Formats: sequence, structure tokens, C-alpha cells
Amino acid sequence: MGLSNYTLEQMGFELIPHNVHIEAYFKSINVYEIRGITFDNNSHFVPGELKSVAKNVSFSIGDGVNAVCEALIGDKFSEDEEKWRLETKSTPPYLIVLTSLTEFAICRHGYWKHENNEIITHNCFTEAKKSLQKLEHTKTSALVTSLSAAFSSVDRPVFFLPLSREVFAETNHGKRLRDFRFSFSAEGYVSSSVTSETVSIKFESALKIFEKLHPKVGYFFDQAIREKDNLKRFIYYFLVIEIYTHSIFNKMEDSFKVSDMRNLPDRIEKSVTELLISQLLVDQVESKNLLQRFIWCAIIRWNEIDDSDIDVFKLLKNTRNSIYHGEEVIETSLPIHQAQSLALKLLRS
Repeated sequence: MGLSNYTLEQMGFELIPHNVHIEAYFKSINVYEIRGITFDNNSHFVPGELKSVAKNVSFSIGDGVNAVCEALIGDKFSEDEEKWRLETKSTPPYLIVLTSLTEFAICRHGYWKHENNEIITHNCFTEAKKSLQKLEHTKTSALVTSLSAAFSSVDRPVFFLPLSREVFAETNHGKRLRDFRFSFSAEGYVSSSVTSETVSIKFESALKIFEKLHPKVGYFFDQAIREKDNLKRFIYYFLVIEIYTHSIFNKMEDSFKVSDMRNLPDRIEKSVTELLISQLLVDQVESKNLLQRFIWCAIIRWNEIDDSDIDVFKLLKNTRNSIYHGEEVIETSLPIHQAQSLALKLLRS
């Protein structure tokens, strides 16, 4: 239920005059705790120097949210950073992603107030906030997924745990317009030390992944990171693998060549033999089975995928099928870690 006009007025809001309209560009700040890396004490980390930009998003990392936020928007994120860390139960380092709409939104009616040189509105920019959230579900989620893939290694995954989100805008007169803030709480992990040079290299790798990543892959990976229910987490990670496999297979249909079947790498010899027997040498482009497509992707595109990875995929697929067919599955024994690791390895391949 919305606030009554009387309540809004008691809070200091007043109606926007009839002859006034507000034009504003909406943006969001998403703060993530980075799990799996620490900064090398001998390396100099300057958030402004590490700042990277892609379409609609810019991002950087650092030990302090205020320092990173200053580098991105010229303003600090929290008036009391130590208090914020205690409230979110988080530890450095942090990633901050700034997501921006490129078209301005207009508000012609509603309530506003001016406070500390800022404009605060109530329920004026519903469509703009929906558009911003939609952009986050595609671009921001894909970027964070790409960063996870770039920073992770086979034996040491790196994750970006969502902590806080703030929506704000800048008017055409340069004033800050604010919306509300909400927080998530944050799970054990092992960290490795990285230098600022390594971070820059990983950022470049992440942007390459980001440029070609299917939006739904990023969306479901982000959902898996946020999800607390193990069954849902497993399904989300499997969807990442499934959607990514189909997207890669569909892109390479035109590049199939008979020569691809010569001198097959030893890393997938067992799986390829099983595939050929199962298909009886039927044209590979007709492959509809997810496992078959997965193996074809390993043959043509995924140079780091071997027979052991394909065995893991078979385990994940069988588990997914058991869930979908209503069979009893012990939630504590779900292969979530294997699904997580395989998803990241595919994105890096």
C-alpha cells in the first residue's frame, strides 16, 4: 500500500508545481564483496586507474567502497563506511558496478522535496526504474558473471557477492536525485593474492567474455549466486551451462567441417567415440541432444574441456533429469560445486 498524501507531506514532501517538470538520467550502483582474492600488499591499487568502461556500465574494485565510488561518480557511497561494513557483515575487496540509462526520464507530477542539495522524489519515475532494472538483469549480471569467469581458476573460484544497491539520477541541471537503498546479506571461501597488474589483465579478459555473453547466461548465474535454496541454485547453474552450450553450438553450425573430425585431441577421445557410436555418424548439425551438442562444442570450440569435464556434465544432466521427473533427490548431495566450476570453466574456454 502506498503512502498517503498526508503522510508524504508530514515527511516534508510537496506536490511538484504544474509548470515544473524534472528531466533525469537514472543510474544504479551495485556493490559486491569479492570472495576468492585479496590484494597483494606490495602492489599499488588505485580504483580510478583500474576503472573500466563497457556499454552502459563502468566498474572498478578496491579495499574501500567510498574510494571506488569516488572513482566512478565523484561521490562517496556511505557516510560511515565502517558502520556499513558491520551492517553488511562484509570484508574487502569490493567491486562496484555503475549501470546507466542513456535516455533521460521525465516526471511531470508527483511529490518531491529538496534536501542537502539533492532532489528526493516519491513514485515519479516508475518506468525509468523498470528500464534500469531490466538493463541490470542483462548488462550488469553478464558483466559480473564475466568477471567471475575471468578471475576464477579450475581449483579456485572467485565470486562477487551482492551486498547493496542504490538507485539515483542526475538531473539536466546537474543536481543529484535519489531513490531508496536496500541491502542483501551475505556464505566459506579461500582467497588468493592478486596484484594491480593482474586485476587489469583480468578486467580485459572479463570484457572479452562480456561482449559475447548471452544475456540469460549472466542473468541465471547472478540468480545462482544470490539464491539460498540449494535446489534452485543447482537448477540456475545448470541453466547457465545449458543456455551457453546451445548458444555456442548455434554459432558454430556453419563452421562444421569434415576436417574437424581428423586428429581429434586425446583430451576428449573417449567422449567422441561414444558420441559417434550413439549418432551412427549422422550429420552433426542435426544434433538436438544436449549432451551431443556439448561434446561437439568441446571438439570444435572448447579447447580446455576434457573427458573428465564431460563426465561431470553427464552427472549434472542426470541430476537435472531426476529433479524434473520428480524423483527423490537428496538436497545436501546436489553437485552444486561441480555445476558452478564447470559453468565458469566453459565461460573461460
